[in-house]
Amino acid sequence: MDTRLDQDQEGAEPRPLRHRLPPEERREAILSAALSAFSDLGYTQATLNDVADRLGVTKGCLYHYFESKEKLLVELIRDRIGCPVADEDFPLPGATREEVLRGLLERIWDRLHQPGQIEVAILATTELPKVPEGGRLVFDEVVTRSRQRLRQLLTGAGGDCCEVSDEEVDRAARVIPLMIMGVALGSRVFRTIDPVQLSVEQVGNTVTNILMHGLLGTCPEADSAEDSVSH
Repeated sequence: MDTRLDQDQEGAEPRPLRHRLPPEERREAILSAALSAFSDLGYTQATLNDVADRLGVTKGCLYHYFESKEKLLVELIRDRIGCPVADEDFPLPGATREEVLRGLLERIWDRLHQPGQIEVAILATTELPKVPEGGRLVFDEVVTRSRQRLRQLLTGAGGDCCEVSDEEVDRAARVIPLMIMGVALGSRVFRTIDPVQLSVEQVGNTVTNILMHGLLGTCPEADSAEDSVSH
């Protein structure tokens, strides 16, 4: 382990202690430093030197892993977004559509509120359109796969009382993550301005309940009961 201070020149303030890390750990450390620099300074203003300074290495070290700031941005978003329901133990066997849907919504919301996820979502929203090639890569490898997984889960869920068409399931898999991300981003943007402050849990529960009500439909039995009462 190398614990020597890194000084660019005599009399200059030393960099933080630098440790030799395995390649995968170093790559992860660079991504974390990049997220910190891009979030604090803005992607446009931040430089690779800023990333290197936060990590305590030289800019040359970064080039061993990422050939440019754009590549670093794309790999950061690609690595951190991921699929919110990639685990194989969800849903439990025999789960109803309602249980699957509620579990999906809660998992997507919880993932967005893990450390750094909102910051990554903001970077993806504001910067990926400026990097078309990188945006396409993230879309193909992350967004498309996530949609396929969501579609698979929604299609495989047991029916409750009414059927949902394949077209509706496909639309839901496309739109649900975007709707939840929009609420999460809006809550972050206006959290210091909005006079009515709701907790993350309150907002998440409200989003889940609204989407559940709109996607589950109305049971025929419920319709019949309401008609009987009205008569």
